[in-house]
Amino acid sequence: MKILSGRELPEPCVLAVGKFESIHRGHQALIDQVTRTAKDSGIASAVVAFTPHPYRVLGDGGYKPLFTHNERAFLLERSGVDYLLEYPFDEALISTDPTAFGSILFERLHAHTIIVGEGYRFGHKREGTVQTLIRLAEHYGRNVGLFKAYTDAMEDLPVSTSSIRALLDGKNNDNKPQLEGAAALLGFPFFTMGTVTPGRRLGRELGFPTLNLYPPTDKYLPRFGVYATRTIMESRVFDGITNIGLRPTVNNDETVPTVETHLFDFNEDAYGREIRVEFLRFVREERRFDSLDELKNQICTDAQNLISLNQTTTSALSHIPYSLI
Repeated sequence: MKILSGRELPEPCVLAVGKFESIHRGHQALIDQVTRTAKDSGIASAVVAFTPHPYRVLGDGGYKPLFTHNERAFLLERSGVDYLLEYPFDEALISTDPTAFGSILFERLHAHTIIVGEGYRFGHKREGTVQTLIRLAEHYGRNVGLFKAYTDAMEDLPVSTSSIRALLDGKNNDNKPQLEGAAALLGFPFFTMGTVTPGRRLGRELGFPTLNLYPPTDKYLPRFGVYATRTIMESRVFDGITNIGLRPTVNNDETVPTVETHLFDFNEDAYGREIRVEFLRFVREERRFDSLDELKNQICTDAQNLISLNQTTTSALSHIPYSLI
């Protein structure tokens, strides 16, 4: 997959356009239709994803997408799409009327076919409809393919990023994050990825060395707390325990959250390595302990419980078809 930034694609293609924040199972089905149509037509396939996230431009500057640009590219690369174009979402695009937007699609993005959902809206004030798009495509001698909204077979509900965020936030279950439910809608466990960075080495002193990630400040993270996790490093998979938060026992003035992961059965130098931490199950809230000994005892308890819990959780998620490993 070629990753481009700008307002043009280099060749005729079948494309989809949108936010593509989570690349959930609905997105995956849409992109699969794009790649299949492109293959049948003998041309390239492309995803045009807006950046920054439209919500951040439209007024919610604090909005944090579920996945970073790198994480989104990682997911799309596994879909088989030929191009990812990160298209600037700005005031100029917001004010573009549907007819002008059509010229962007069919002239600058070279869309041979554009695949859209049945409720697709576009252009200034979302004035353009699917019928508008079909008329524009006919004018340019191009095509529009319709994608039926993807629904979860178990719940018979549309799969959406907002539903996934609600599960990760725990809004549907006594404020406890529902990682298993989110994974079912995503088609893979929610994750964060990055480079292992040296920390204060306090975990090593306590007997529980950790791999530390410092996600970008605009990256969504689940509720602060302890999670059962699975970490992928250079195609190897390790069960572990992860804390997301501000480490209140040892840092009273910390403002930037960290992701600290202790791996079971791992004793290597991982600094500088790229890892992906998949969150499988929420265990407990982050809390401040009165002493390091109390913190150590709690970590021991959490680790002992999670060694068996991770095996059960990993097995429970084995039915999810979208493998990232």
